[in-house]
Amino acid sequence: MSIEAHKCNVEGCKGFIVFENADFDFKEMDTSKKHGVYVFDEPACSECGKEFLVVPYYVVIDAIDLWNGEYKELESACITAFERRQKETRYTT
Repeated sequence: MSIEAHKCNVEGCKGFIVFENADFDFKEMDTSKKHGVYVFDEPACSECGKEFLVVPYYVVIDAIDLWNGEYKELESACITAFERRQKETRYTT
């Protein structure tokens, strides 16, 4: 199992977008087309709930307006940062 985490880009949000990427198969791409691009997964932020797209380059993007070519790549994060944040939120809720 391989888990990947990215920092959410919503202003003021400290959440993470986390997904498992071990099962992505580029040779037998069984993906759905959404917004004009191939999508492996549609994970949501662990805090604000905003949905993002995982596209075949192992990049998580914020699909601002894909029809016009507007997107923003999210900053990558290590899984330990996500786990640390999960512990913080358990104590505050």
